[in-house]
Amino acid sequence: MLDHSQVRGRLRQRPPMLLLDTVREFSPPDALVATKAVTGGEACYRDLEDGTGIDGFAYPSALLLESFGQAVSLLWSLAELGPPEEIPLMVGIRDLTYAAPAIPGDVLEHHVRLNHHSGAVGEFTGETRAADRTVLTVGSVLVVSRPAASLLATTPATARTKDGG
Repeated sequence: MLDHSQVRGRLRQRPPMLLLDTVREFSPPDALVATKAVTGGEACYRDLEDGTGIDGFAYPSALLLESFGQAVSLLWSLAELGPPEEIPLMVGIRDLTYAAPAIPGDVLEHHVRLNHHSGAVGEFTGETRAADRTVLTVGSVLVVSRPAASLLATTPATARTKDGG
């Protein structure tokens, strides 16, 4: 459904934090399957010692959750759940379970479903699978959208006195 260039066009993240490759399925407005290939060349594996066993190559849980969150963001965008100038923000997670490690060579499939949407708030659920095993389950992700302009960092103007101080 969406190739990598289209995914990249819809998300604000850029490498190395762009953690999705494709969208395989989209069932408007409430379901999406997005993929992420885990490779041994990723930055998270850069400092591993030679001889590290495969258990040392478990994909970091924070990156796994970020990748899932990007799939939620894509569902938000594709389903047009908020204005395009607003950014969906993950503000709460419940019932999160890391069931099995993902390792290089796995192709993760994030299965995301919309449970409820009202105004600027949405609740999602889902799981991440790799081949025949469940890697992650998410009971609930709460998302709110905010105008992009309100999220930009601003620097207050420096007040100057007559003497330049």
